[in-house]
Amino acid sequence: MPTTFTLLESSPTLTRVAIIGALDLAGTREIELKLTATTAGRHKPAIIDISQVHFVASAGLGLLIQVARSLGTDKHSTVLLAPNEITQHAIYVSKLNSMFRIAATLEEALEMAKLPSELFVRSR
Repeated sequence: MPTTFTLLESSPTLTRVAIIGALDLAGTREIELKLTATTAGRHKPAIIDISQVHFVASAGLGLLIQVARSLGTDKHSTVLLAPNEITQHAIYVSKLNSMFRIAATLEEALEMAKLPSELFVRSR
């Protein structure tokens, strides 16, 4: 099953998308450009619904980090909505939970997205 990406909301204050499938190397490559352009390219807080992502590899985590860092430079939040237990475990084991806010419900995600990013910006 191919990995797909859907734009759910594109308002003046928020971008909300959903990813369905696997964020393995192939799945990440399928959606990388569209996801980055749609989220980080808008320079608005983003909610990424990953409730239907059944597998995440390092490539998928890398893509999510890329989006979060891009939005973080503008002080915008990246909220991951409803990761399943396997995906959430991968995020915590990789110690990446400080890169994202994680919400169980859409209501919670909407509240989190209003808050400024807590990401640090590395000096070059």
